[in-house]
Parts: sequence; C-alpha cells; structure tokens
Amino acid sequence: MKKKLISLLCAMAMVATIPAGYGVNAKAAEASDLEYVEMDWYITDAPQPDCEMVTEALNEYLLEKLNMKVNLQFLGGDYSSKVSTMLQAGEDCGIVTFLDGQCNYSTFAEQGAFYALEDLLEQYGTGTKAMFSDDVWESMKIDGKIYGVPTKRDNCDLIGYAYNKNLAEELGIDMSDDNGWRNLRDGLDEFLAAKAKRDELYPEWEDMPLIPVFNCWPYFFNTERLSYSYLCANVPGMEEIEGYDCDTLFNLYATDEFKEFCLKQQELMAAGVYPYDSTEYPFIAAENSTLATGAWGLTYLDEYSYNAECPYELVIYDNVWADSSSYNIVGLAISANCANPERAMMLMELLNTDSYLATLLRFGIEGEHYEIDENGAMVLANRNSDPSNLGYLVWYGVCFGNVTITNTPEAYGGPDGIAMKRLEEYVNTALLSNFVGFVPDFSPVSNEVAACSNVISEYADDLESGRLESQEMVLERLDEFNQKLVENGVEKVMAEIQSQYDAWKAAK
Repeated sequence: MKKKLISLLCAMAMVATIPAGYGVNAKAAEASDLEYVEMDWYITDAPQPDCEMVTEALNEYLLEKLNMKVNLQFLGGDYSSKVSTMLQAGEDCGIVTFLDGQCNYSTFAEQGAFYALEDLLEQYGTGTKAMFSDDVWESMKIDGKIYGVPTKRDNCDLIGYAYNKNLAEELGIDMSDDNGWRNLRDGLDEFLAAKAKRDELYPEWEDMPLIPVFNCWPYFFNTERLSYSYLCANVPGMEEIEGYDCDTLFNLYATDEFKEFCLKQQELMAAGVYPYDSTEYPFIAAENSTLATGAWGLTYLDEYSYNAECPYELVIYDNVWADSSSYNIVGLAISANCANPERAMMLMELLNTDSYLATLLRFGIEGEHYEIDENGAMVLANRNSDPSNLGYLVWYGVCFGNVTITNTPEAYGGPDGIAMKRLEEYVNTALLSNFVGFVPDFSPVSNEVAACSNVISEYADDLESGRLESQEMVLERLDEFNQKLVENGVEKVMAEIQSQYDAWKAAK
C-alpha cells in the first residue's frame, strides 16, 4: 500500500534526519578558542530589502558559535559572470554556490577552483556527511575527490497527481493512492472511460477537457534522462522499458513503449480528454469539470488549493527516484584558495544542521519578518506582512544549505511542517539511477546534438500531446521522426555518451 503523500504549495522542500541544532562537530574547538575570521559567501539569489538586517543577525549568531562573520554577497543575475571570473582568477571567494548553468560543479571542480572536502567533512562536517548515503557522496567525486556539498532539498523526482475527489467519486474511478498506478500511462484507458461518463452526467461539460496535457517525462516514463529523451536508462527497481539493463542508454523515442504511448495520446486527444490548445484553459484545475492535474515535487496539499468548491487529494507514486542531475546540480563549495577552509566547513556544518540558522536565512528574523501565533504556528508578519512588498524572504534558499531543517509558515510547509517531514522520507528512500553523479560531455558530438534537437523540436510535441489527426498519422510521423534522428547522428551521440559513462563507471 502506498504511503500517503504530502506536499508543498510554493515549492519543493525536504527534511533532514539530523536533529535541529546538532551543531558543529565536537572535534571543533569552542568559539572562544577560535581565532576571529571573516570570509565572503556568494549567493545566487537577488538582494532583499532587509539583507543588511538579516546579515547582522546572522553574524551575531556566528560570533557566538564560530567567532566569525561572513560578508553575504547577493548577486542575482550577476552571479555567473562575477563568480566564474573570480574563481578562474584564483581569488579567495570563501564559500560559493555551485549551480547548473551558472557555476557548474564538475566544470569548476575539474579546473581546480574548489577545495577538496574529504578531510574537512571527517573532522568538521559529520552531520553534513550524514545527510546523504555513501552512494550519493560517491557520485559527487571528481577524479576521486569530493569538492561540493549538495543542498538537501528536492533531490528526487516526486511525481504524481492531485485529483478532484468529488468528481472521481461520481465517475467511479479509483484515483486513490491504492490504485496501483506506476505512472499516468497506467490510467489512460480509465481517463477515456471517465470522460465519456462525465459527459453523460454533465452534457454541459462535453467541450471541457478532463485533464491537462502532462509532460511526457517524467509523468509517463520513470527513467533516467540525460538531457534528452534519446539518452534514457532504466532505474534499478523501476525497470519499465523492456530489453535494457540499468547501465545501457536507449532512445526512448524508438521504443515500443513510446509508440504505444503516442497512439494512446492521440486517442485521448480525439476524445476530448485533453485540451487541444492549453492556452484556452490556463486554470483548468479550478474548473469543477476537471478530474486531475499534475503534481511534481509536492509533498503536502491543502485540499482546496486548486478549487474552492471541490476538494483535491494528492497522490505520489510508490517509487520516487533520483537521476543524474539530482545532486550535483546545486550546493555549496569552498573556493580552492580560501584562507580559512576549516572555518568554512564549520559554517557549512551549521547550515546543514542548525534549524535556527536555516530559518533565519530563508524567512528572516522573528518579530521583524515572522511571528509565532497563539497556536505556536509560524506566520509571516510585520516587514513580511505585505506579499507584494516583502522585507526578506528567500524560499527555498538552495544557497543556504539544508532546506529540510527549516521552520516554515504553514503556507510553505503545511501544518506542523508536515511537508518537510514527508520530504525526508522520500529523499532517504529514493531509488538511485546508476547514472547519479555522471555528467556527460557533449562537446565531441555538439553538431549532432544540435541537429537532433532541431528534429525533436519539429516532431516530439505533436506526438507526445496527441495532436495528430489519426492513428495512422501517428505511426507515419513516428517512423519519420526516428529516421531523421538516425540521419542526424543520434546513434553517434548515444555511442559517445555510453562510452563516457562506461569509462566513468569503471573508474569509480
């Protein structure tokens, strides 16, 4: 039986197994024994009006705990250009955020811009190290060394749907978390029957779609995907594409499973299950005629979030999984020439284990930006009382380390922080793709990648959404699609990336 799953309204979050306030490793000296230091800390988020106030509170706390202060550098859109230049010049940047597309982890680690962390983790970061399994830490290694600490957040794919409980009951369709669906492909025939029955009960809804069009991946296919759907792999424990093990890449577009999916999508579109033009129904979940909408990254849902008249219930599929981009996409690193790497690790340990610090950096100061009401619940207030003019709020603050130990207002984390607690369960039990930690280098096949991307943009959307006129046209277009992929070098791309993966795995 599936666990009942819960989610976050504004974003995805997670929960740590480490108790709040775990603090710095006992091997570290008391603050009074530590020499006073200052260091920079570079943040990808944009500056907030009350940054100075929060930084002052932060440093007051750090003086007490670590006899140090930090200079928070909120750079926003300037982060990539400024920090990349500084790192490449060998400057002391203190603590930096690595973020895919702005400060790529593997690229800068390979260039020697980050400080190796194994010894520091053992001496000053045992709480941080305990956040993740050995497999995850192994996946963070570049040339045998760990150079960054992943942010504990939505490190796995939490895929499911939220459904209209009233309508599901009327239509007699089992949308509960006990229906055994692995993904939405298991429900496609039932959606067809439900649309016909709904229109019989409510003829005035005949022209209304039943559900929105969902993304092909990951709503319908639970696989590893290395940037493109012609670079997929099965995940151990979730092997759903026949004929492949979990170390072999395959072109999803060329599988029988994808063909069957496209044919079924065309059937559903023709029956009016999906909206042909999604722009006509931008708020489809708010309609009483809607049966379900997608849920990605949610762990808690207020039942009237989508529709004030119809309660919704959240379902997450039994298996959640982490893929190749789940951990090395965002986190914290210490610059290679940091003058005080030990103190930087002590700070990172606090960020990952200290609930007060995690909350301060995301929601500001109690009494200034939030209050605890008479029921003990945290509520935004005072300088954060006006949503259009917030004093300080950075959610969910991937630059600040472990998200999951943050105390949150109910609108962000549900009652009693339930979203965080559920997220912990998922992150700690997620199935890991064998490709976790592998970062493909597309440069040897850049021309072929560009050509295949053009082919995908020409064909994939109509096939996946069902917007073709007939089953015959689906088969014709799918054959043409795959032939063009072959002509434009898809097999060369797959062979190159498979070779890279095989070498990476052999070197682990």
